[in-house]
Amino acid sequence: MLTLFKYFLWLVVIMALTIGFDRLMVLTPLNAPGLKETQIFYTDLRARVLKLFGARPETTKDDIENVIEQSTAAGQKVPVKTTRYLYVDDSGALQFADSLQQVPFKYRQNAQPLAE
Repeated sequence: MLTLFKYFLWLVVIMALTIGFDRLMVLTPLNAPGLKETQIFYTDLRARVLKLFGARPETTKDDIENVIEQSTAAGQKVPVKTTRYLYVDDSGALQFADSLQQVPFKYRQNAQPLAE
């Protein structure tokens, strides 16, 4: 009975150390050069393993805020979808324009938007 208790105690100690290491790697920002790459590797590996078993990896508030900051950072512009136009010039050649303003004024009434 004592031997079984020792194995159970070691199992509890090992599980506590494993959970502690996991929490450290996932939640603590590590900024040292070698530790940062290790943390990135571990979190990527952990997400892939959890995905294999059908579990959704947890997201933290910091992760969500970082994504929002990166997507709304100054200098990043969301591409605007513009309509391209097709028109025929005086020589009968097909011409393309990225906007209606680029079509010469005398051809604007006959310019047709291109379908996506």
